[in-house]
Amino acid sequence: MVLATANPGKLREFQRLLGERVELVGLGDVELHEPGTTYEENARAKAEQARDATGLPALADDSGIEVPALQGWPGPHSARWMGPEASDRDRLLGLLARVGAETPQDRRARYVAVVALAAPGAGTVAAAGTCSGVLTEAPRGDRGFGYDPAFLSDDLGVTFGEAGDEAKDGVSHRARALRALLDTGALDRL
Repeated sequence: MVLATANPGKLREFQRLLGERVELVGLGDVELHEPGTTYEENARAKAEQARDATGLPALADDSGIEVPALQGWPGPHSARWMGPEASDRDRLLGLLARVGAETPQDRRARYVAVVALAAPGAGTVAAAGTCSGVLTEAPRGDRGFGYDPAFLSDDLGVTFGEAGDEAKDGVSHRARALRALLDTGALDRL
C-alpha cells in the first residue's frame, strides 16, 4: 500500500501503527494537491491522487494543530501557513511566538487528523481522531516531528517530543484516526 506523503516521519509513524498488517511505501516524487478547506477533503483528495498515480491502494492523512484561543488557527494550514520554504522548526517557533504574543494565558491546543483509504475500484473511506493538550512556551524533547516538541499531551503529561513512540502511538490524533478507520473494516476488504 502506498502512503500519500513525502514526509519520512509520517511514513515511519504509520508503519509502526499498522505493524505487520501491511507494508507501506512512500509516494516518491508525485506531487499531491490539497484543494479542500477541511482535513477530510484534503485527506480524501491525497488518497485518491496517490491511488490514481500508482494503481495501488493508498492511505493518506491530513492533520494539523488547532489553538482554540486563535479560533482554531492554524488548523488545516498547519504545514503551509509560513510558505513552502519553512521548516518544521520554523513553523513550531512561529506558532509559539504567535500564541505567546496573542494568547499567552490560554495555550490550550488540540491535534486533529483525518485518515483516508482509497482503493482501486472502491470508494474512499475516511475517519478522524483528535487529542488535546497545551502548548509549552518552548520546545521540549527531540522526538516526533512538526509541532510535537511543544505539544504537552493531556494523556501523557509530557510533550510528544519527549514521549517514546509506544506512548505517543497510544494516544496521538493520527493513531486514533487510523484505529477508527481500521474499525470500519475497510483495510480488511482489500
